[in-house]
Amino acid sequence: MAFKAMMTTCEPLEPVYKTYAEKFERILRMSSSYPLAVKMLTKDDNIPEQAKRPLRDFGCYLNTCQCFALSRRTGEMIAQKKDDMWCFEPVIAYGITGGDMDAYNAGLEAFLDGKTRYPMGAKDHEIALKWASEVPRFEPDQYVGIISAPLMRAGFRPDLAILFINPVQLNLVLSGISYQWGESVQCKIASEGGCVNYVVPPIQNGDFWISNPCYGDIASAIGLPSELVISIPMEKVEQLLVGMDRPNMGTPTRYQVAPEGWLPPFYAEMAEILKMHRASK
Repeated sequence: MAFKAMMTTCEPLEPVYKTYAEKFERILRMSSSYPLAVKMLTKDDNIPEQAKRPLRDFGCYLNTCQCFALSRRTGEMIAQKKDDMWCFEPVIAYGITGGDMDAYNAGLEAFLDGKTRYPMGAKDHEIALKWASEVPRFEPDQYVGIISAPLMRAGFRPDLAILFINPVQLNLVLSGISYQWGESVQCKIASEGGCVNYVVPPIQNGDFWISNPCYGDIASAIGLPSELVISIPMEKVEQLLVGMDRPNMGTPTRYQVAPEGWLPPFYAEMAEILKMHRASK
């Protein structure tokens, strides 16, 4: 099955979203993916008129990671409710009942019983139960769906800006975080549930979150083997960009493998304090 996807033509809900996107793209030299905007929908009227719906507009169901891929690679704004979703994991994790709480509870019971992990993905039932219990979830009916778009054209107020970037680019983001907040960043690395980990923990925690494209994202949504994913609460984007946009920051990286190569002055000062061999030269 194939369908035509194209850049959504709407302007962003707030002009500053375009400014944020342009700064991310400039500083990180992003070439294979737009900065992604994501919002959990609390009711149907949160969906902009220009947003595509997979079943209505494409005539098929889609995985949530595929919707993210279309948004970040082709520029589509795509909203999903339960009746658009092909994969069960975001239905369970996002708490999207579609108005049928009995069906949701039955699915959740099967999920928590490890039926989606054992025997294919876990060595025994106990391990499957442990895995299922640790999957982050929103409360049922807290949300009715999810919408994604390139940040530059987000016709909604995003919860998160999500960047699919390589390790060098990720270091630039982390440098901005450490500059502004003096913090390291939590992460969730797993072979499955990418769309869950990109969205649920950072919204629940209100903080940065690093994930990896899961097997499904790579196999069905063209996630690149070189990509990592950082989710950024929208209220922190502006301050983060200030921390990232500093002199001598950015790409390309100036590689060197030089014995006793140049380091900033405070390295030499620390070497003196620590009485390292370099300080005695």
